[in-house]
Amino acid sequence: MSRIETREHVLKFIYQNNFRQEELNVQMEDFKARFTEVEDDYDYFSSVVKGLIESKEDLDSKIIPFLKNWKIERLPILERAIMEIAVFEILNCEDIPTSVSINEAVKLAKKYGNDKSSSYINGVLSNFEKSL
Repeated sequence: MSRIETREHVLKFIYQNNFRQEELNVQMEDFKARFTEVEDDYDYFSSVVKGLIESKEDLDSKIIPFLKNWKIERLPILERAIMEIAVFEILNCEDIPTSVSINEAVKLAKKYGNDKSSSYINGVLSNFEKSL
């Protein structure tokens, strides 16, 4: 499985995590049982999922200054998760170039978001990158 596909699985997991109450490890085992291909890149999947959940408030605080006409709590769950994944990668995954994280976030937004999601996410993440 490619890193692109793993990133997409991270998005699916983070999205469903917003609606489930089970412990994280239980959810991860259930997800891995349903999407067996995650095993191929489980180290990345697991580290990003755990990192996102553990540092959600910090990631959101880094995104908030770049939101235009939106409050973070009003963002659609999907778009928020896409931005959190990208910001997490930019800050924590030295082996992934920033441009790749942003480009992949835009692709996920085009695939799963609405007509305006990809351009909005691109703008937020580009401005975040410039602030580094």
